[in-house]
Amino acid sequence: MTYTKLRTVQNRFEAELLSDALKYHGVDFYLRTFEDTAYDGLFVAQEGWGVIWVATPDLEIAQDILQTFDEAYAQAAAPEES
Repeated sequence: MTYTKLRTVQNRFEAELLSDALKYHGVDFYLRTFEDTAYDGLFVAQEGWGVIWVATPDLEIAQDILQTFDEAYAQAAAPEES
């Protein structure tokens, strides 16, 4: 099976939220982290915290989940208008 890069995640929190959403919808994926104690986070600073890869047949549903996630996050992060 081939996998396609879905997104680079910047921290463990983002990775867990997206992973939970993908699992809930039965999407075949894996998370590759760049944590390495030997290099004290060197690759995290360069590459991000990790990358989520999705099975190519599940890519469309994964992109829909990602879009919903981004929209919800943008609404939560937007400042309230007076």
